[in-house]
Amino acid sequence: FLKSITTVAGLAPLIFEESRQAQFLIPMAVSIAYGIAFATILTLIVLPIFLSFGNSVKTTAKWLYTNREVTKEEVERVVREGVVKPKLEHKSVFLESTPNIELIKQKNSSDDF
Repeated sequence: FLKSITTVAGLAPLIFEESRQAQFLIPMAVSIAYGIAFATILTLIVLPIFLSFGNSVKTTAKWLYTNREVTKEEVERVVREGVVKPKLEHKSVFLESTPNIELIKQKNSSDDF
């Protein structure tokens, strides 16, 4: 948010410049400033509203399907995946493929230059 404000504020002097040389750059500065401002508004205001609306729709749909009280956390994919912790039973490939340090030390100490 602060980066967007500083970028738009930094382009403001160029946008309001009246010299003949700046007339070629003003359209570019205006499009960049409005684009950044519009994208910031979309990201910080509109996107969370759509996500909240989508969560409400999912909650209502699950309530209609299961006929029981449904919390907002139950229908969120990120929260649901965070609750289930899969068991990871694997051996470390790195440790198995790493040569034994003692063998390397013995080899290096036996080398005579």
